[in-house]
Amino acid sequence: MATRKTPVAARKRRSSTPLGEDPLQRFDFQSDSLGYALRRAQVRAYDLFFEMLGAMDLSPARLTALSIIAGQPDINQAVLAKQLNVAGPSVLKLVDALEDAGLVCRLDVAHDRRRYSLALTATGRAKLEVLRTKLAAYEARLASALSATERAQLMALLDRVAR
Repeated sequence: MATRKTPVAARKRRSSTPLGEDPLQRFDFQSDSLGYALRRAQVRAYDLFFEMLGAMDLSPARLTALSIIAGQPDINQAVLAKQLNVAGPSVLKLVDALEDAGLVCRLDVAHDRRRYSLALTATGRAKLEVLRTKLAAYEARLASALSATERAQLMALLDRVAR
């Protein structure tokens, strides 16, 4: 059985790509993607975080958990998990790591032997005090390409996207 060859001109006419359009352009999911732009910004923020704060031996998640625990006396692990938007086993690992580092402790809850609350230790409080200045420098550098108004606008827009 002989194979029939289609002329090049006929193959071009049957193409689903309009003339002049780059066929790869149809598969560009980055240039106008909010999700991709947010991910690029997150990677930049994490890189800068570890560059400037890596010596403090805290991840962004651990720092956030410490901050929440500091601001909410008697918080328990379930509430912390909900505020961090993580599953129970994940917050358990996080709290265990913070406790192993001597930054938080578990305290018994009066009248309920099954429950405990989380609190900063003196070491944890001192570490947060040191971090206050370092975080201000991190935030300034992260937003260095933005005016104060642009930063406030970006924060408000990201808050809306996150809801």
